[in-house]
Amino acid sequence: MTVSATMFGRGRLRVLLFCWLGWVFDLYDLILFSFLKHGIADELGLSLDGAIAWIEGASLLATAVGGLAFGRIADRIGRRQAMVASIVVFSLGALATGLATGYGSLLVARLVTGFGVGGEWGIGHAVVADYWSGRQRDRVHGILQAGSPVAVASAAAVACFLAPLEGIGWRAVFVASALLGVLAFAGRWAMPAPDSAVTRTVSPPPPVRALFAPPFRRASIVLLVVLTLHMAGFWCVYAELPVRLMRLHGVATTEVGWFQLQVHAVHVVADVLFGFLAARLGRVRVFVAFCLLFAAGQALVLGALDDVRRDFATFTLAIAAMGLGAGTWSCFGALFGKHYPAALRATAAALFYALARAVQLPLKPAVAAAFAATGSFAPALWIGIGCALGSAVAVLWLPRRGGGD
Repeated sequence: MTVSATMFGRGRLRVLLFCWLGWVFDLYDLILFSFLKHGIADELGLSLDGAIAWIEGASLLATAVGGLAFGRIADRIGRRQAMVASIVVFSLGALATGLATGYGSLLVARLVTGFGVGGEWGIGHAVVADYWSGRQRDRVHGILQAGSPVAVASAAAVACFLAPLEGIGWRAVFVASALLGVLAFAGRWAMPAPDSAVTRTVSPPPPVRALFAPPFRRASIVLLVVLTLHMAGFWCVYAELPVRLMRLHGVATTEVGWFQLQVHAVHVVADVLFGFLAARLGRVRVFVAFCLLFAAGQALVLGALDDVRRDFATFTLAIAAMGLGAGTWSCFGALFGKHYPAALRATAAALFYALARAVQLPLKPAVAAAFAATGSFAPALWIGIGCALGSAVAVLWLPRRGGGD
């Protein structure tokens, strides 16, 4: 039997495809706002570094609430039901975003989007941990995580090439993205019911407070710290880069679009590569190496920043080096699968991932103020370098043996 047949037989391929598409459209809906927020701010008369920054931060805070809610649904009722519900909710949020008329309606729309987005990542990686084990789990987590750069590249393409066309605009783009809610109906085909791959040993599932009680306390603290550092690096660097290149450094919209497509093509390779290297060399060891690569890539970007308008090609190559290091995201799903039992796995993954996003609420306006004060993207890169190095150190404190398979 071939490796692919072993990994994707018995309905596993359609399970992975559904989880992958759910994650792609989840992040696409969330990150699309970051690409289009300058146009939204201009049309609605809102400050990019004030009202919009707080709205974006509030939507990330809402993901924490959604992460807890949908994580518990996934562990108590079923993975499929929770994932379908989250897709429906964030699609409604996208629709409301396209129909927003001012600060209040836009804030509500992004809160709904954030709430729906909160559960998707954790549930998808919990499903992978349920259906795969051993070295296969690392490889499949890498494939699932590769949906992240696909989502960002798709959002970049839509925002930079489609939205600017006459007769389209940001409203039509968000309304169209709400149609992705039809993916929820595919869940009935993709995911068995009940969750036959999950063997529950505890009924009902342990309470949320069990995450910070022995034997999970140390793993929970370390994973939450590392995720928070990674999330800060993402939302300060990746999510802010397109708009700030255009606003602060005078780069054309089309150039930013093509550059995003190229960089995230590299990131797809990095995510998949991480999974296969981790299966062979060990997760933590590869994680540390990729963190150092990510920090080095950002240092290269920092060095090329002053000449970005004149020499955009060199800048793009520096960003590509950073994209290789971003493969570290593929490690988290496997770590949650290792350190938590099936009955607590979706709760831990969805909640911690979303809590790490929620911390960005005060950080987003602070970084926006730093951009305004310096007129440069450099502050974000320094934050990103610090977060990458901090992650490399913190991950070494994980327990050597986890509670799950």
